[in-house]
Amino acid sequence: RFTKDGPSLAEHLGDLPDRMASHRPEDMRHTWSCTLDVACNWKLILENAMETYHTGIVHRETVGAQTSRTLPTRGNWICIQVVSGRSIATLSDTVPPFDKIDGLDEDARMGTYFTVALPTMQFAVAQDCLWWLNCVPIAENRTRLEVGGCFPAARLDQPDFAVRAEPYYDRWERVAKEDVGILEKQQRALGSALYRPGPLSWRDDMVQALGVWVLDQLGLLTQA
Repeated sequence: RFTKDGPSLAEHLGDLPDRMASHRPEDMRHTWSCTLDVACNWKLILENAMETYHTGIVHRETVGAQTSRTLPTRGNWICIQVVSGRSIATLSDTVPPFDKIDGLDEDARMGTYFTVALPTMQFAVAQDCLWWLNCVPIAENRTRLEVGGCFPAARLDQPDFAVRAEPYYDRWERVAKEDVGILEKQQRALGSALYRPGPLSWRDDMVQALGVWVLDQLGLLTQA
């Protein structure tokens, strides 16, 4: 919903900058991106990004099964953290080539933050880098998905940076394309005459939160 009287960016994001502060995102540099034309609604992409229920199946051969915890947020963003002692920004059979960012706080060292800055932007912030998904709605069943990645600026000065970064780029693109494959099937299923809504898993709390936020913005939430 467009408005001239909306909140400032700082107010919209709430405590997201505080949560990510020890990663020092202001020192990150963009090094890679790709764009995918996806035949599904934008909300399906972001719902998929906010749960780990699917990872052991859809990403069985790449990142594998994951577990996550839901983190409280203030502002127009939601967050889960995939718990892992190592960065999950490379494939499960690849040791991350870059060290953890110096100075990460205890919470940040626990795993990768998967966020949605509502309504259409995801930041995935790992112990050694960050990547993002930006959804540009084209139609009710089509989205332009922009995927990109960043590393701390000091990493770019390493003479073998390009070689070390390649496993990250490979992971980001392969996993994004795996998600696209299943999401386009989901979109087709939603258009079936036999489609009926079903219950969410207990692991889908942030999927529900995303839907509730959208309904609230549209003024469609029923009064209790």
